[in-house]
Amino acid sequence: MTSGIGARGETNTEERVGLTHEDLHAGEHGTRARCLPEPWMCDVFHIDGSLRDIRVLDTTRAVWIAVLERLRAVADETEVEHPYPQLDPVRPAFADLFRAWADDPEGRGTSFVFRARFGSVWLFSLPCDEEEIEFSVWPDDILDGVGVAAVLRFLVEVATASQRRALLTGETVRYDPEMLTLISHDPVTGITSHI
Repeated sequence: MTSGIGARGETNTEERVGLTHEDLHAGEHGTRARCLPEPWMCDVFHIDGSLRDIRVLDTTRAVWIAVLERLRAVADETEVEHPYPQLDPVRPAFADLFRAWADDPEGRGTSFVFRARFGSVWLFSLPCDEEEIEFSVWPDDILDGVGVAAVLRFLVEVATASQRRALLTGETVRYDPEMLTLISHDPVTGITSHI
């Protein structure tokens, strides 16, 4: 199923957000997971103790920097934590962060954390390499259709800034092509698809 999302992340789902999905999913311990407005949302954000990852493949340092700068500009709030005393502790330049992390032999083995809040949902990244962008979100934080819309907006912003397809998958260390893509946004077509 697909739905169109505009350049600013608005969805065309005013009617659909008001729907109630009555099928409650039993958790692995017999507990009932809260249900989101549509069945696919429950499947994507089922609370199972693992993160959901937002990924962009085949990236470079320049793409990472473009994405982080875009998120810093459009998110409701951002935070950066890093171990580099020579850099601004609150708002370091992303090019400087990448130099300290990837180019400085003393920086190897450490990284930095970037967090962005869209609405009430926090998404975060601990960069591991320059070739694959990865952000994570806890499905426990997605409480309703508004939370889903925040994740979709984030996905669109990442895809737009990187000019590459952004994928939301289950939690994994590295992307596996055989892994199910739960949601994706293609910045070329402007189409967001979900399972």
